[in-house]
Amino acid sequence: MKRTILYLSFPIAAMLPKSAQSQVIVEDPIAIAQNAIQHTIDLAKYVEMISNQIEQINLLTSQLEQITAYVTAFGDPATLLQITGADQIIGQLQQSQVGQLLGELQQTASGIESLHNNADGLYQTIENISISGVEIPRAEDLYRKFGALENTTANYQMVHEEAVARIQSLKQEISSTTTALQSATTDAQVQKLHGVLASQNAQLAALQGEVQNATSQVLVQDTLNRNDDEKQSQAQREKDAAEWGITTKQFDALLTLPDSMRR
Repeated sequence: MKRTILYLSFPIAAMLPKSAQSQVIVEDPIAIAQNAIQHTIDLAKYVEMISNQIEQINLLTSQLEQITAYVTAFGDPATLLQITGADQIIGQLQQSQVGQLLGELQQTASGIESLHNNADGLYQTIENISISGVEIPRAEDLYRKFGALENTTANYQMVHEEAVARIQSLKQEISSTTTALQSATTDAQVQKLHGVLASQNAQLAALQGEVQNATSQVLVQDTLNRNDDEKQSQAQREKDAAEWGITTKQFDALLTLPDSMRR
């Protein structure tokens, strides 16, 4: 029976058209399995790549959130271009020193000016000496030391007046900086305002130091003048003693009898 069916199948196949014969596809199960395995491997790699990218995106997002939170809390220092009090401090630091040095005040001292200086009527002007209607000029060099003391006093007055005005302005700036510091919202603002406040306090101390220095100049010059007065007095006492010694010897010589007259 089986042989009969087999024999009949060959004529039937021969009777089929060629197009029908070409549609019969022969599949390789091993190749199909290998392709499926490779496709699974490629899909797993793709999923891993996507997972890594998602992890990197989450990390970058976390870092960006941290930076944003830091800037919000501490502020961006680069954006703080104008700070209260900074311009005033820079302007004051660029100002030249007020007053003169003691050596300069001594070199410019004038005996003539000292003789005519009455401090706007506070003192009396020293006139030339008049003897029997004859006017004798004063020795101007002897009055230079008084002129030096008057110069240092005038210098102190100028420094003090200038410093008082600048100190008053600086105190107002310190008050404004302190107010801005109290209302600062970021750490960057606080740090920069602390720097400005420290500079303002340093400038205030420097101004007070200038006044103290001018005061010291007056005291030093006054001490020098007192020292010179004592020195001149000592020289005069020494001169008087020497002259008195000579006078005494001369007087003794006059009172001493010659040897010829003693016999």
